[in-house]
Amino acid sequence: MSPTALTTPAGSTPTTAADTPVVELEGLSVAFGRGIHRREIIHDLSLSIRPGECLALVGESGSGKSVTARTLVGLTGPGADVRSRAQRFRGRDASAWGERQWTRVRGKEAGFILQDALSSLDALRTVGDEVGEVLRLHGDLDRGARRQRVVGLLASVGVPDPEVRAGQYPHELSGGLRQRALIASAIAADPGFLIADEPTTALDATIAAQVLRLLGDLKGGSTAMLVVSHDLAVVADLADRVAVMRDGVIVEEGSVQAVLEDPRHPYTQGLLAAIPSRSSRGRRLTVVGSDQGHGHARSQPDGGQGIAAPREAPTPGRPSLTVEGITKAFGGPGRGRRTAVDGVSFTLHRGTTLGIVGESGSGKSTVARIALGVEAPDAGTVHVRGRTWGEHRASRDLVARRSVQMIYQDPLQSFDPRKTVRQVIGQAAAAAGTPRTARAGRVLELLDLVGLPADRARARPLDLSGGQRQRVAIARALAAEPEVIICDEPVSALDITVQARILDLLTDLQDRFGLSYLFISHDLGVIQHISREVLVLKDGVVLEHGPVAEVFDQPGHEYTRHLINAIPELPAVRKDLFRP
Repeated sequence: MSPTALTTPAGSTPTTAADTPVVELEGLSVAFGRGIHRREIIHDLSLSIRPGECLALVGESGSGKSVTARTLVGLTGPGADVRSRAQRFRGRDASAWGERQWTRVRGKEAGFILQDALSSLDALRTVGDEVGEVLRLHGDLDRGARRQRVVGLLASVGVPDPEVRAGQYPHELSGGLRQRALIASAIAADPGFLIADEPTTALDATIAAQVLRLLGDLKGGSTAMLVVSHDLAVVADLADRVAVMRDGVIVEEGSVQAVLEDPRHPYTQGLLAAIPSRSSRGRRLTVVGSDQGHGHARSQPDGGQGIAAPREAPTPGRPSLTVEGITKAFGGPGRGRRTAVDGVSFTLHRGTTLGIVGESGSGKSTVARIALGVEAPDAGTVHVRGRTWGEHRASRDLVARRSVQMIYQDPLQSFDPRKTVRQVIGQAAAAAGTPRTARAGRVLELLDLVGLPADRARARPLDLSGGQRQRVAIARALAAEPEVIICDEPVSALDITVQARILDLLTDLQDRFGLSYLFISHDLGVIQHISREVLVLKDGVVLEHGPVAEVFDQPGHEYTRHLINAIPELPAVRKDLFRP
C-alpha cells in the first residue's frame, strides 16, 4: 500500500488533519549485520495509520512485525541498517531523526505497550513511580499532582484500589494488573500514537478480553494504534485494517472483514485455518495447499511434517488415571493457609483427552503436580495402574512412575542448556531402561516420531526454535513409553501456526499409541479443539465437568459462561479453506 501524500494537488480537496496519517512508512528496508552476515529483515514495506484508526500487523515470529513496530518509534536497535523512501511522524520527516529527537517523541507523542509486562516494568520501582516517570519527563506537574494523576490513570485502565496498587511492586501484581499498569504508563502523556506489541499473549482468556476492551476504549478520537499479534482472532474486534506479514513483506492488506472473511493469500488462509476452536474439532489445523509449509509431507519451518487427514474423536477405554477428592492447602500470610485444590475428582480414560480450564490461581497446576505424583495431596487419592502413588513408591514400581509424564509450557526451563538434544532425550531413554548400546538409535527414532530431522540431535536447546524445543520435550516424554502425558500449557507461548503443528502432532501420537492427555490451558479454543471432556476449575473447586460440547454449548454455571464469553470470535470464514 502506498501512503497518502501530504501535499494536495491543484484543484483537489485540501487534506484535513484527520486525513493526514499519524505515521507513514514508504519503501522501508531494515537489515542487520555486515558483509556476508548481512540479513535483510524488512523488504520494501509501506504502511500508514490515520488518527482514530487501528492497524493490526499479524504474522508468525520472524515475520518482521516487531522490527517494523520498533522502527516506527526509532527503536530498531544498534547496528540496524534502516532505509526508506519516506518516513513521517505526524507529518514531520523522521527519516533522519537520531536518538535525541526520538526520545522527545517517545512517551509524549508515542506510547509503547510491550508483551511481557513483568520484564518491561522496573522490578525496583513501584507501579506508581513507573507510571509517574512518564509524567515527570514529559509534563510540568508537581509531585502531588503527579501522584493524583497516576492514581487516576490506574483507575482509568481498570486497576482496582489504585491508591494501594500504586504503592506496590510489579511482582506483587497479577499478570493482568501488570499489563494494565503498562498501558497506564504508555498513555500517561496522552500520546496520539500507541503501539501494542502482543499485548494479550499468555494471559487468561478473561484477562485478555479485558485488555482488548481497554485498548478498544482507547482507540478512536485522534489516537492512532498499531497492534502487533500472531493471532488473527485476537485482533478481529479491535482493528479497522489488517496487514499480514511474512518474511518481512506485507502479503495481504485490507479491512478486517475483507481479510478475515475472504482471505486471498494462501499464507493468510493458513493462519486462519490454524486457529483452534469448536469448529476445528475433527480436522487438522495444518491445511493442504497453503504455501506456509502446511502442505502434505512438506517440511515445516519448525522441522515437523504436515499430514492432512480428518480425525474422529477417540473412543474412551479403561481408566488411565483416577483422581478422587484431592485437597491441597499451602501456607499463607501469617499463620493462615490457602486452599489451592478442594475436593477435585475426575477420571482420565485411555486414549482420550481431558481438558482443565480456569483462570490463573484456579488450581490447575496444583492438580497437575498431584496427578504427576510430585506433590502429595492433604486428602484424597490418585490411582495410576490400579494403585495409588504412595503404594507405587512403597513397592518401588518404576514402571508406574514412568507411565505418567509431563510436557511444560516452557521446555527451555526444563532442559539443561549445556546438553545437546541427543543428551536430553538420551537421559530420558536411559531412565526408561534403554540399554546404552541402543540409546543412540532410540534418540533418532524419537526424533523421527516428533517430526524432527536427525541432525537436530547435535543441537543445543538454545539453537532451536520454540516449536522445535516443544517437539524435543514431547520426544523426551515419549522416551518413557508413558500411558498418560500431562500437558501444562504446552502451546500457549507458540505462534498460531507452530501451535497448530504441535496440536496435530499430539493428536497423531494419541491415535498411534493410545495416549491419554490431561491438557491444561487458558485457551478455550485449544480445549474445544483437542479435548473430549472438560473440567472447569475456580478457586480450587470443580464447577463443571462433562463432554466438551455439552459444557460449552450449555454451561450450567455463570463462571463458565463468563469464560466462554471471553473467547475471541472470528467473522465467518470461507468454508472451503478448511477442507482437508
